[in-house]
Amino acid sequence: MTIWLFRFALFMILFGLSPLTYGGDSLHPVLDKVTSGMALVGLVSLVICFFDLPRFYKIMAWPIFIGAILLLLESKYEYGQYVYSYFVIKRFVYCALAMTAYYAAKRSGPIRFEYIGYLVLVLFFVNQILLGQIYTYSLSSESRTTTAPEALYLVVPFLYFLVQYYREHKLISLFSSLAVFLFIVILLHRSVISTAVIAAGVVTGLMLMSKSSEKGFPVGRTFMFFIVVVSLSTPLAGMLSDKKFDAFMESINGILDPKEDNTGSWRLEQSQHYMALVPERPLLGWRYDGYDRGEVMRHEDFPEKGTIIHSQYVDQLYNYGAVGLAINLLLILGTLATIYRRKQLYTTEQLVLFGFIAGGLIYGVSYQLPVYYWGLVGMGMFYGLQRPAHRFTVPELHEDEHEHALQPAD
Repeated sequence: MTIWLFRFALFMILFGLSPLTYGGDSLHPVLDKVTSGMALVGLVSLVICFFDLPRFYKIMAWPIFIGAILLLLESKYEYGQYVYSYFVIKRFVYCALAMTAYYAAKRSGPIRFEYIGYLVLVLFFVNQILLGQIYTYSLSSESRTTTAPEALYLVVPFLYFLVQYYREHKLISLFSSLAVFLFIVILLHRSVISTAVIAAGVVTGLMLMSKSSEKGFPVGRTFMFFIVVVSLSTPLAGMLSDKKFDAFMESINGILDPKEDNTGSWRLEQSQHYMALVPERPLLGWRYDGYDRGEVMRHEDFPEKGTIIHSQYVDQLYNYGAVGLAINLLLILGTLATIYRRKQLYTTEQLVLFGFIAGGLIYGVSYQLPVYYWGLVGMGMFYGLQRPAHRFTVPELHEDEHEHALQPAD
């Protein structure tokens, strides 16, 4: 019973903090409450789970917990109440969910990681196909039916199938990986496309450097498969109308030149605006003062107070300074370092999570890291500390030796 409670907790950390689980409704009231509540869960878990955390997470728990206490004391001193703005506090402690997820994964027992990838695909099938959202999509950034954090989930099954192909050389796995990547491209979130490409490159590099594939790297087969896929897909691309195809390619080109893209140029302008304010408070950021100033560049969700900044790095620097950003990066880089130490023989889970977590560093340039990302960081630490299972073989015995071995000793 206890194991299933921890598995449910792990499910909530990995999937309960995204619109995917709520029919794709990003404004669902339960989603907002659960996401906000998870910040408190993460903070409490720093204390409750402290002695069961690995050494690195124990070290990182201190600045997160002390930082949260200081934010409470600052609120009491400046505004006469301990929680003047839960918005400011929760965004600082979201990263603590990495520790919570690690502890839940440790208590849940072994979980087949492929289930996570398949669950992502099932949720997308329900939201996009069964609920009919994809039918309103017209291959333009204005008609997209998913948010970027939702689309980021697809990187998990994309990498899982890719790793399976590298290990087993089955074309069905490569086809599945390419199908998921095609879906990522069609959804038209350029930050997610960039993340998937970088993550795939990282995973491929790890496979080439390590001994994780007993059959070697399938260079020739992969090259030939790509030639066939491109040859077959070219006529399909020609079936699109010129107007839709041009609009789609214009959006894709925004990856390389955000200045020429409407949404990309706005994010760049926003980042430049807030980065200009960082030197005034470089160490600890603007915190409650930044919250009181509101969204200087205007945002419909916060017309009076609060600041929604697209970039994870700009957001942390502006609100919590170099200290806040350092805590985030150290958690991510420390987890990646833990996984990388197993470089002689990576498991499938380690490869997928390493690629996803590393890809998140690219995603964070344009968007804030989704809260569930920290859950996968904690999963990365859990699997990073696991050693691959050894294969034991029983030596063959001759018939007479076998009979002698079965006889009881005198």
